[in-house]
Amino acid sequence: MCGIFCLINCAKHDKNLSINHESREWSLCKDVISARGPDGLNSLTQGLSEWWHGQFYASILWMQGAKPISQPLVDNDSNILLWNGDVFSGDLFQEGICDSEQVLSKLSITNDIYSILKNIKGPFSIIYYQSSSNLLYFARDKFGRHSLLSKITENSLFLTSVAVKSLENIIELPAVGLYVADLNEKKIKIKCLPWNKPNKRLINIINSFKENYNVDITVEIPYSVLLVENSVIDSSSTSKMGFLKYLDYFEDSNKFDEIMEYFLKQKDINQIVNDLLKLLNESVRRRVKIIPDLCRNCTKLIYTNVAKCQHTKVGILYSGGLDSAILAAIAHNHVPVDETIDLINVAFEKKNNANYEVPDRKTGRQTFNELLKICSNRKFNLIEVNVSQEELQRKRSTKISDLVYPHATILDDSLACAVWFASRAKGKINLENQSYESTCRVLLLGMGADEQFGGYMRHRTILKRNGWDAVKEELQLEFDRISERNLGRDDRMVADHGRQSRLPYLDEDFVDYVQQLLPWERCCPTEKFPPGLGDKLILRLVARKIKLHEAAKLLKRAFQFGSRIADGKENAKDISKRL
Repeated sequence: MCGIFCLINCAKHDKNLSINHESREWSLCKDVISARGPDGLNSLTQGLSEWWHGQFYASILWMQGAKPISQPLVDNDSNILLWNGDVFSGDLFQEGICDSEQVLSKLSITNDIYSILKNIKGPFSIIYYQSSSNLLYFARDKFGRHSLLSKITENSLFLTSVAVKSLENIIELPAVGLYVADLNEKKIKIKCLPWNKPNKRLINIINSFKENYNVDITVEIPYSVLLVENSVIDSSSTSKMGFLKYLDYFEDSNKFDEIMEYFLKQKDINQIVNDLLKLLNESVRRRVKIIPDLCRNCTKLIYTNVAKCQHTKVGILYSGGLDSAILAAIAHNHVPVDETIDLINVAFEKKNNANYEVPDRKTGRQTFNELLKICSNRKFNLIEVNVSQEELQRKRSTKISDLVYPHATILDDSLACAVWFASRAKGKINLENQSYESTCRVLLLGMGADEQFGGYMRHRTILKRNGWDAVKEELQLEFDRISERNLGRDDRMVADHGRQSRLPYLDEDFVDYVQQLLPWERCCPTEKFPPGLGDKLILRLVARKIKLHEAAKLLKRAFQFGSRIADGKENAKDISKRL
């Protein structure tokens, strides 16, 4: 996970800028940027035009290629690339070659920057300066899996992977398209080329962006986007499709095992399960195979002829629930059998009583035992991360409050703390009394599963009140806004430990398949099927297919409540006074 930072200043405005000048923004962000990339830190400072001066910094977390490649990358035409991403497949992927070099090589020979970036398969945030046109391109991928924060003033354009609270008026760059800043005149002009066909929500996002900075942003719709047609549901046909056509077969809907076995025997349902399982296998395979053959610790010994590293390289943020259990079982198929996989389970102390027997801890142990049975030749470490009230308060005030910025709600506070401590991966191995810190460089997270498969209780409420059309709209809305609600914040938490977060449920091929499934082919939160069955039903069948029989029946539990960091009496949308 790289840290990227770019500050474009009006050269006429700040005459003191020089190659040795360190801006206030960089001095404040240097430590948090450096933490994201422990394998190197470099900079480039230069004039870009008569009017503009640029500072480019990048810290490097080596994830692809034979050796670490320094950034900023500069080609023979003076184009500059800051790349924080992963190319997992497609035209730009080449095994054994650093993806940042591949990206720069492709961008250097085209003026169609938009098409190149839109077709990348993998998460990214990018800043690219094209010297010939004096244009600065910047973006997050269409799902917004990696963080990029922004600030625009009359005399500057500021972009960074992570910031600190003392830098005011920072916002998270909306992951709705490719932004282009024209540096040919005294005043920056910005246009946005949307990844998807504009709708009311996108226009509202752009308008909000304009109002935040009092800057003119024009929306220019690429021709390829105009050609995309919107799908329409024929609601009259719902009673004969997906799970709904089988509802009358069940007299007792509490017989979960029998119901799941029945569904797996139905040809149409089983085909979807097999398709999802195939795509998820490939998604996980890419994310655990495309890494250096060295753990975090042995990476530091790369130039000392280190022997083959057999330490843990892959970890999973692991509640023991449905989503993380599936990832663990599938990762077993693709991680070398002689390497351990770390399952990281976090719990927070309540009322200073040193009691960490929270719901996720109990579920984690239960599913861990099930995994050991179906993956009998694999060593898993169940890492139990216990966080005291004292340590929570200390790290929240000195570290997490900066990383979560510009988010600030009680929900952001709770989830940020949970993800930060979990991804630090420092605790004790289950049934052992010895302290342990994971050496994994990749951390798999289950983000995106609930939004795509109807995992929230509100889906049940919406269906009951407003029907399947409303469920479809809600699923689409939740998926569309996952970047602004979750992913940038969570990326900043994981990356602070020099680890790479990878999200198998948000693989492009997997998402494309799920998006063409109708709501009643993904879930069935009707009154006929209780919680723990109807929600995420198709994903529960995937778990059943790979013999996770008990995990397939677990109730959805929000991470902040399962780890017991959150107080259910607080309003999640209120601004947190603890940050």
